Amino acid sequence: MCAHLQEESKALQISVPATSANLGPGFDVLGLALDLRNVFQVTPSATTTITIDGHGTHLPTGQDNLFYKAFRQLYDLAGQQAPPLQIHMHLNVPPGKGLGSSATAVVGGLVAANAYLGLPYAPMELLAEAITLEHGNHADNVAPALLGGLVANVIDDGKVISIRLPIPDELQAALFIPDFEMDTIQGRALMPSQYPTADVVFNTGRVALFLSALTLERYDLLRIAMQDRMHQPYRSQIFPLLPAIIEAAIEEGAHGACLSGGGSSVLALGTERLGDIAVAMLGTARSAGITGQAKVLQVDRHGVQAQWMGREENA
Repeated sequence: MCAHLQEESKALQISVPATSANLGPGFDVLGLALDLRNVFQVTPSATTTITIDGHGTHLPTGQDNLFYKAFRQLYDLAGQQAPPLQIHMHLNVPPGKGLGSSATAVVGGLVAANAYLGLPYAPMELLAEAITLEHGNHADNVAPALLGGLVANVIDDGKVISIRLPIPDELQAALFIPDFEMDTIQGRALMPSQYPTADVVFNTGRVALFLSALTLERYDLLRIAMQDRMHQPYRSQIFPLLPAIIEAAIEEGAHGACLSGGGSSVLALGTERLGDIAVAMLGTARSAGITGQAKVLQVDRHGVQAQWMGREENA
């Protein structure tokens, strides 16, 4: 992020990528940024007004709007009064689908506030604030939204450690995005408070295998590496067709597939025939009466981008 944002009266545009958390076994730990972006246009104004188009037109447009809530939180941290704004949100990331829609609002609001404040906070400081605003206080969505790419996250004694990891350029994501939403809170409520040792070892080994497979470009290992026993079996109670959709992706040539975040989207990673993979997932869903859309996305490697309107530099 460039450190040349200093004109508090200027309009600002913030673009934040979608994210996919967990990637199978990396529950609350791994997150991947995807090249589908929510765009927030912010203009200083006499009063605060919020408008929304695209997905999520039902979202709040008052003081409890998550973008504005994040904006105000950073001003509170700086000991200043947040200015009134005209905010327009163009939402390409559908909410409630496991693609980090809320994370885009949190990260966007914090980055916008940091820009108007003159960039007093470093990215890791913004990330710490973002975690406090995310349900469950996890970094797996907000970190890749902020940093881009593949990110591993650990919270140690209240301090977040987020490491951006290399991911091969040729890997792309095929998505099935159902028309129905999945409630993250409901999905977590289905999970046990304790797990058998065998399940913990199963997931730990697969996280290690996943990262090793990416490093060595051993895509043949991703099918096994993206398996999970900690959250997907329980969330499948809400989405019973999930295993069949994952299997359809694998049969069509995906290297691995998983539930995206808390759902309802299903993500598959591949290096070729991504369109066919996405259509295969869609077809399996439709055969069971579940509607939705198929989409192919690149991995986003830039993270949040901020630009004063009419100027070239990014924040």
